[in-house]
Amino acid sequence: MKPTIAGVLALVLAACFPLGSRSVAAHPCLTISRFHTQVILGNYPLPEDGSFSLSFIHSVSQTPVRDHYRAIDWRIIQTAETFQAHGAGLPSGVDEPGATGWEHRDGRFIIHMERQIPRLVVRTDRNYRNRLHIGGLEINLNGWDDQALELAVVPCTTP
Repeated sequence: MKPTIAGVLALVLAACFPLGSRSVAAHPCLTISRFHTQVILGNYPLPEDGSFSLSFIHSVSQTPVRDHYRAIDWRIIQTAETFQAHGAGLPSGVDEPGATGWEHRDGRFIIHMERQIPRLVVRTDRNYRNRLHIGGLEINLNGWDDQALELAVVPCTTP
């Protein structure tokens, strides 16, 4: 008797997923890799809301900047940028791409947004204190040589 495609598929599935096995749910993790070689440097589980942020010292104003993100449906969305002084490359009003609001609070400017980031690449430089913040964890991105790092949302497994 010649095996059918459906029969072969059923055998493969039975071998991969035996009765009584528990499935492992995918949870989003943030992976840091070298941009040019794609060598993975770190992999970090994201909190339930998918939030994380990047902080650095602005090269012109020499003041702190923090970019806020959220992983939604395996995509990176920038949700806000907080800074103390206007400088080159910083937003100046609600007319910025993806901006949804603008405020000045506690001596800081905050632009709220919903900006999809197709590819998040961070150019690190020890002079600018590049940090990644996930929950209560702070990762020093200057712990590696100054370079371009890519951050991507990928599935990770949780028990």
